[in-house]
Amino acid sequence: MAEKDLRSQVEALLRPVEPAVAQAYFEQVIQDLGVPLSIRETSDSKGRGVFCNKAFEADALVIKEPPLVGAQHAANKADALVCSRCFTMIGSLEQQMAHRLLSMESPGINPDYLRGLWLGAATLPCSDKFPLPKLVTCLGGCTYNIYCSSACAKVDWASCHSLLCSGPPPQPDDPVKEQSSSSDGPIKDQSSSSEAADHAGTSGHRMSFGDFSHAREAQKAPGLASLVPAMKIAPPAMGKAEAVRAFNGHADGTNDIFHLAAQLIAGVLLRADRIIQGISASGEAREASPQDHWAALQEAWRPFAVACKALWWDCMAVPADAADEENFRGSVRQLASDSLELLREFLYDERFPALFDLELYGSIIGMFELNNLSMHVDSPVETYAILATKESLCCAFDPTEQYMAWLVSKPLLDALGDSYAAGCEGSCFYALQSCMNHSCDPNTHAYKRAGVDTDGSAIILAKRAIEAGEEICISYIEESEPHHVRQSMLEDYAFTCSCSRCRADLASTGKIKV
Repeated sequence: MAEKDLRSQVEALLRPVEPAVAQAYFEQVIQDLGVPLSIRETSDSKGRGVFCNKAFEADALVIKEPPLVGAQHAANKADALVCSRCFTMIGSLEQQMAHRLLSMESPGINPDYLRGLWLGAATLPCSDKFPLPKLVTCLGGCTYNIYCSSACAKVDWASCHSLLCSGPPPQPDDPVKEQSSSSDGPIKDQSSSSEAADHAGTSGHRMSFGDFSHAREAQKAPGLASLVPAMKIAPPAMGKAEAVRAFNGHADGTNDIFHLAAQLIAGVLLRADRIIQGISASGEAREASPQDHWAALQEAWRPFAVACKALWWDCMAVPADAADEENFRGSVRQLASDSLELLREFLYDERFPALFDLELYGSIIGMFELNNLSMHVDSPVETYAILATKESLCCAFDPTEQYMAWLVSKPLLDALGDSYAAGCEGSCFYALQSCMNHSCDPNTHAYKRAGVDTDGSAIILAKRAIEAGEEICISYIEESEPHHVRQSMLEDYAFTCSCSRCRADLASTGKIKV
């Protein structure tokens, strides 16, 4: 494709969609979710907002929404076994504990006992009160993604993972494995982008997921690899598998947000391809033209065309310790360019070159930066630990059960230390939640109810009584902070808040009149 035509397509994909098109999309999303909400323009120049069509009482559920794309943080994978599709905790209480302790270099627990917990040969008292879905492996045989059910595995495969799967882990005599240094694959030298990685989300953790998996295999300890069944799908070619591992290694070592971008692009590719296949299978009996490819891409892109976007390297607030703004933004841009180069190696589709343009890639990541929601799912290990302690007043266990649970689990919990309470942590992008505007005095909040909300869905609860017709607002930041701190924290979202609380704060200092 000529450069002029490519630029034209990229500009078209990034151009704000017509209001009627956006409205039709959101009305369909609202209908599918069955929630009493609507999307319309606000009256205070904030743009689009979410409004309630009925009154809500305090603490009422306003919306439960599954993510369009989402990913568990790489640093968190050694802490929690969760479904890669819905983020439900999986395995068993024993496997969750063993998984976490096996990731620690010196947990102080007999490794044979940990292996027994992993395999189910050893059990914890009353663990049957915390049933979890059994672990289901990826259809393609990789251990990077695991699931709570065959249904989730199939949905994830069809929606994006079929293009992102690296196949079975390399065997010890596989030369590819010898090149691996992190998370399933080799990582390019990141020295030129180290400053960007430091400020753009690099996670410090005790051991990378890839190093953890490889170390566990080397110790002959059972783990994810031991649960991989016969592949249901033919593995990718060696070159693609290595390229996928390289991309995953780069994302795990720099910024998890690249995983979200890869999921989005893979999903758009698969949806566009299905549209094109429909054309080829239609009564017209013709091959799809470049015009058909472009139309299919636009249709497949629609869920993200309606979202607010900005170039990642332009919308990031410059850290106070950054030596030079221009160099910082340049290094962030280079980080994205490196990621895109790795993604192109195995995902590029010549029918849709605009999807692999750096400006579009940077805008996708910027969209996540501006709109994504931190995702948390509680661990049953935390609940078990609370119930097992002698100080617990909960009657879920009888006294004998509680004593035995405390006696057996205490060494494990002591070895885990403060990390015993670690749940699933990640980032997700949601169609409706991403339209909710910020307020420093919000009427709703994202809050998971213990024992009720056990997956990665966005849960928005009313903080107070809400009248019909009110705009639904959440806080993007910690709203208990003073005005100047809140405004500083909101710089990452590229706007200055002028909500009623901020105006009142300024009025109290005499800076504005109310």
